[in-house]
Amino acid sequence: MKQATTIILLCIAAAVLYGIIHNQITVRISLEYFTIGHREIINSTSPTLLGIAWGIHPNWWVGLSLGILLAAAARAGKWPKRNARSLIKPLLLLFLISGAAAGTAGIFGYRLTGSGTLALYEPLASAVPAGGHAAYISALWMHTASYTAGTMGGLILTLFVFTGRIRAGKINLPN
Repeated sequence: MKQATTIILLCIAAAVLYGIIHNQITVRISLEYFTIGHREIINSTSPTLLGIAWGIHPNWWVGLSLGILLAAAARAGKWPKRNARSLIKPLLLLFLISGAAAGTAGIFGYRLTGSGTLALYEPLASAVPAGGHAAYISALWMHTASYTAGTMGGLILTLFVFTGRIRAGKINLPN
């Protein structure tokens, strides 16, 4: 039970840390994405404070969800157990892939907006200064890609951990 709890806490901490770093970048790309495009969670327009708040607020429960799934995949059943330490590198890889997906999507969103292929529509088009439309869409695409890659990657990681334990158990079984 102690290892399962540690895995859950590790995932929460990793998701929140990733969220804070990710939002420190995206809030500087488009402050309006946080101040106009989202409801207010803190009374501030400070990019640093918004990045921290939005890094914690939506990401702790993502980490909790991933942690519960990963703890079950790593600890449940009769197969060899995985501990929290063994999941640090796979989680780091998951968040690096999510960050790469976010960066790539942000560049595409920005360029597609700049070429006229994408545009903000009302009421956002009027609320966001005209010079900030491409940056807003870039931040939007970064967040969408990050959550998509993180969700899919988390499910794949959970599956790999579980099936890896089953394979390890078959190898260790006496004939």
